[in-house]
Amino acid sequence: MTRRAATSRKKPSSVHDSGFSTPSLDRALAVLRCLGGASGGLTLSEIAVRLGLSLNFVYRVTQSLVAHGYIVRDAERRFSIGAQMLSLCQPVVDDVPLAEAALPAMRWLSEQTGEAAHLGIVSGHEGIVLERVIGKALIKFYVERGTRFPLHTSGPGKAMLAFMPEAERDEIIAGMKFERFQPWTISNRMDFLKCLEDVRKKGWAVDAGEHLEGHHCLGAPILDAEGNAIASLWITGPGQRLAEERMVKLAPMVKKAARMTEAMLRREAVLT
Repeated sequence: MTRRAATSRKKPSSVHDSGFSTPSLDRALAVLRCLGGASGGLTLSEIAVRLGLSLNFVYRVTQSLVAHGYIVRDAERRFSIGAQMLSLCQPVVDDVPLAEAALPAMRWLSEQTGEAAHLGIVSGHEGIVLERVIGKALIKFYVERGTRFPLHTSGPGKAMLAFMPEAERDEIIAGMKFERFQPWTISNRMDFLKCLEDVRKKGWAVDAGEHLEGHHCLGAPILDAEGNAIASLWITGPGQRLAEERMVKLAPMVKKAARMTEAMLRREAVLT
């Protein structure tokens, strides 16, 4: 009897109890947090196992969240964070949501360069994609909304950290892992700080395949009225198209798109 009870015992739930007698809400929020940390999405069973919840409960919660647009399900039945949830994460300046202000500049940037344009922010010790405009090139390189990315390897990550207040930047960097994805990936704090100094002088940053070999990006910070980064705009493409020489030529366009977004946030006239 003891052995049977032990084998049928469930894995303990990893859901945080708020202490306010709202178990269903606590578990639904746990599902959102779980998906927020999984860049490739999760299946029903994966969510259930990670959180120690029943499949039946996870099914009902995910269906409700999909109906409200807070999560989405792809063709492989994997769930990930949806546009409605991302809209709650974005900065709002003078009642203007960041994505709303950035989209005209992103469309302009994608049209000018032919590459996919992206918008993202820092979330914890990573970056997260809030919006994207797919480029017109035949072979398209883009990152889906809700995707998390390392800050130390990415153009937008470097651009945002380089223009953050020093105390905020240092706090984020202290929690970064500096994982070496490629032999040329920056993998220590001192080298990364030197890189950020260079980025601050130029006003733009690149990822020359430092995370995924052959996947390049070029980003610039979106600044608030005090000159501090609140987000980043960037383009992505294959290394053959976004080689170093071309990225240098396109950098002024990426910076201009960021300035266009800043003007939209301040409700100023934008000239293209």
